[in-house]
Amino acid sequence: MSAYLLYQNAMREQFKALNPGMTFGQLAKYTSAMYSELPQSEKEAWIARAEADKARYLHELASYVPPSGYDAKGDAIVNPISARGGRKGKPEKDVNAPKRNMSAYLLYQNAMREQFKRENPGMTFGQLAKYTSHMYKNLTPEEKATWEARAQQDKARYDAEIAAYVPPPGHDARGVLIEDQRPRKRSKRGPKDPAAPKRASGAYVFFTNEMRPKVLQEFPGIKFVELGKVLGERWRALSAEAKKRYEDMAADDKLRFQMEMQQYTANQAAIAPPAPVEHAYYHDPNTGISYDAYGAHDVTSHHDPYAHHHHHYHA
Repeated sequence: MSAYLLYQNAMREQFKALNPGMTFGQLAKYTSAMYSELPQSEKEAWIARAEADKARYLHELASYVPPSGYDAKGDAIVNPISARGGRKGKPEKDVNAPKRNMSAYLLYQNAMREQFKRENPGMTFGQLAKYTSHMYKNLTPEEKATWEARAQQDKARYDAEIAAYVPPPGHDARGVLIEDQRPRKRSKRGPKDPAAPKRASGAYVFFTNEMRPKVLQEFPGIKFVELGKVLGERWRALSAEAKKRYEDMAADDKLRFQMEMQQYTANQAAIAPPAPVEHAYYHDPNTGISYDAYGAHDVTSHHDPYAHHHHHYHA
């Protein structure tokens, strides 16, 4: 890890104890400010720890033997994306279609990625994304305005290009293959009972419901995919103590669902019509006639099959 991340991990609990009312974002800003104000001698101590951690990682990596399906760093080997099909579930697009415009945050992320990677060589992809988000949030209003102006210019560029774009046959106005735009067939389901209990939500769902409005406020115009990435990063960055609040909410909701489901099942059983009574029949192989096994009467004919024998006997 980088010097800053080592400092952040070491001081997180202490800063949380000193500032119990701080949100996750406020705590990150506070930690960044405290690190920037460290004397040079203290910063050098953290830099030395980062170098030692890097040497440890390189030493362990040199003797690491990855299992089948993993590369030399232990990352799963993913099959390369085919040139035609693209990503799974992503519609095929005309290669000559105008490139979509990007938000201010994405422009900043793309511009700063290589610099941040050089400054923090030990960071994973997730840590780098979190670091970039943190750095963007700490920009001054004037710096953010610069990136927002670039985003407006990029939007104007896209609007002008898409207005002049003539899609090839079989593509929509944005150059997306129409065949891929058809809705996927879903398995037919019966209509859901509106009286049925609402299913229980997990801890992550409670977290995203609470955090989503805050992220949208921090990054106006953020794309849906980027929003999901930011929420995922912040969830993974939570401490076990912070996650426990959402896990408790999920446990309570699960109990609520179980109790409501028991009541719902009981109500459904009470209003269900009685099952039809099935009769059992006995078939006499000698006469070819069937009898009710319980009533012992002939269900095929109401006359006595041996009546002519009785008549002959009396005669």
